[in-house]
Amino acid sequence: MKLATIRTEEGAAVALVDRDAHPIPLSEAYSRAGLDPSSAPRTMLDLISGYATLEADLRRASAKTSGAEAPAFRWLPPVPNPSKILGCAINNSGLNDLAKSYAENPPFFVKLPSAMVGHEEPVVIRPDYGLTHPEGELVAVIGRHCKHLAPAEVAESIFGYTIIDDVTSITLKSEDTYVFPDPGITPPPPGFDHGEMHLVYHARSKGTDTFGPCGPWVVTRDEIADPNRLDVKVWMGDELCASDNTGKLRFPIEQVISWLTRFITLEPGDLVHMGTAARGKYGLRELDFQRWDGPCAIEIEGIGKLSNPIVRQDLDGHPVPKQPRQESAPWPPRLSSR
Repeated sequence: MKLATIRTEEGAAVALVDRDAHPIPLSEAYSRAGLDPSSAPRTMLDLISGYATLEADLRRASAKTSGAEAPAFRWLPPVPNPSKILGCAINNSGLNDLAKSYAENPPFFVKLPSAMVGHEEPVVIRPDYGLTHPEGELVAVIGRHCKHLAPAEVAESIFGYTIIDDVTSITLKSEDTYVFPDPGITPPPPGFDHGEMHLVYHARSKGTDTFGPCGPWVVTRDEIADPNRLDVKVWMGDELCASDNTGKLRFPIEQVISWLTRFITLEPGDLVHMGTAARGKYGLRELDFQRWDGPCAIEIEGIGKLSNPIVRQDLDGHPVPKQPRQESAPWPPRLSSR
């Protein structure tokens, strides 16, 4: 099943998505299936938490969506208010090849739920964000309370899968990075005896408003035979810019979530994204949203395609007209891979 959250003139609603990618509010689908519409879950978190008892009715309703007319709507993130979003950092094996040193176990960062926007909603870019690029990633939507999971238990803990564009500003990241200690301090101060330390703070670089496009929907886990073998593509307009596969991730999904639950309790509806698709025609830093007009789309095999326009604003939040490309110059500009 494909399940979405949409906003209609009546407010936010959970929806079933038919074969033509049209969302049908769950209450309407229940009515068409002869079920009591008042028994339909009102939020995606309610649906995920109660899925064991709701599944039979949801599948019955899903069978009756064909031919239903979708209302006027906007896409919202499929899980609009997760308790947390956690990303597995530097999990592409190609990126690890560039590292001087790297973690032996999956490292994580937190992405803010307030950064999320739905399918077809704009990613807002201001000049002070500097170099800002997309990162197309598979997301596991957690289905139950999880703590100390063994790798073999992870699959049953997942409700389904969706897509996130982990938009990242390299400029904001650089501005919020410290390197300790100063090489001029000899001997190193206490606590730095093991060597140089880079302290990077991601709150702005990954958590700025609209830096988390997510969706368009959640696909229940039964429809994804092997999440560790899915093609991932990144498009800018009509141009395929990156093509990768989740099989290239250094840490597979089972290891990522198992390790995470040793330290952090996961709850129904939490989102864990797995790592960046980073192989293709351009390096990630060449896909600078300051220069590309988009839309930017992330396509993952078996799930669908998440697409978002790029909207530029000035420092005060006013729209900035699109600038025509200068065909006399290489496009996009070639930047350092580091």
